[in-house]
Amino acid sequence: MKKIEILPEFSLSFPYNLPALAYDYNSLEPYFDARTMEIHHTKHHNAYVDNVNKALENDSNKQTGLLQLFGKASELSAAVRNNGGGHYNHQFFWTLLKTNNGANPEGELINHIIRSFGSYDEFRDEFTKAALTRFGSGWAWLAVDDDKNL
Repeated sequence: MKKIEILPEFSLSFPYNLPALAYDYNSLEPYFDARTMEIHHTKHHNAYVDNVNKALENDSNKQTGLLQLFGKASELSAAVRNNGGGHYNHQFFWTLLKTNNGANPEGELINHIIRSFGSYDEFRDEFTKAALTRFGSGWAWLAVDDDKNL
């Protein structure tokens, strides 16, 4: 498995906590309405935090950071994998959202997307298919490898 060094490490110590958001729930309208943001943060994400804490409560791995835990995912219980992953992905997701941002990629990103997928619509279709096959909230991330390929 290739090590990814650019991902931020969140919640370094057990017990994990629900992070505060850097913006109000209504700040991302019309793309995400305030109620959806509130539910996703206080219910869905909070459930992942509670469940990963419960799953790790009596586990010798509980003092290990999430990225280190994921490095040995095959040794972890499904509860730790799924809820730890849900917690990490939500934290990462919240940091990516920005207020007053355009809806579509532009500049170098859109050029790479078109080169890799043929069009923005093709990318969106493939990305949606990838997300729909994942556990929970359907997390899929567009990443760049060492050769700068998407």
